[in-house]
Amino acid sequence: MRAVVIFTFWLYQAFAVANAQNAAGVFGPEVVPGSKAAEVRVAFAPSSNGRPDRIASRFHYQQTVTDNIRLRGVIQGADTDTSDFDFDLVQFEAQWQFREDDIHGWDSAIRFDVQIAEGRAETLALNWTSDFPLTEKWSVRGHAQGAVQVGSGRTDGLFLQTRYSVSYKTDPGYKLQVQVFNFWGTTSDFQDIDDQVHSIGPAISGPIGDKWSFEASTLLGLTGATSDIDLRLFLTRHF
Repeated sequence: MRAVVIFTFWLYQAFAVANAQNAAGVFGPEVVPGSKAAEVRVAFAPSSNGRPDRIASRFHYQQTVTDNIRLRGVIQGADTDTSDFDFDLVQFEAQWQFREDDIHGWDSAIRFDVQIAEGRAETLALNWTSDFPLTEKWSVRGHAQGAVQVGSGRTDGLFLQTRYSVSYKTDPGYKLQVQVFNFWGTTSDFQDIDDQVHSIGPAISGPIGDKWSFEASTLLGLTGATSDIDLRLFLTRHF
């Protein structure tokens, strides 16, 4: 386990490239009272369609502050022409779970994001995410986001994206998924479908002992603007 942690942090410090690859997740609505966690994410895309190898990474820490509100801070870095690793952005998130499976039959939450980027306009985003159980083992998750840019250099319009997953819980406590990511662009200038970013692929997640968990996934590009393949690893430490 120590070797995995050291290797992952080495990747984060040496190869981070922000805004290159998809290090996002199909995050769920559940807020666990009293929970704390830190996570490192790495996403790698081999060269394809004339694009070079690209690696994206991020680190975040999250903590619940009430029974149904969770706060998270995100740090992301990037390679530049003058440095192997430079600060790229920070993001602050507040998530509120307003429906619970035990009471309403499904979980639902909204999350508000504020992103402060280096040399780019700031972004404000509103997210909605829900889990819908189908059976004891099968479930569907849906996520939608609308975002606007503010400040100098902003792009007009509402940026839209959606994410979905279908998951199956195995007996040892792991989860098998099919994930879909759709980045639709902005309402001020919708592009042709082949110029948008859409991908789909399998994922597996689950615990590693009492304090750790992981998610490993592969995304396959569905359009010309999307990387042919993304290899992704998320490693989480629970406190």
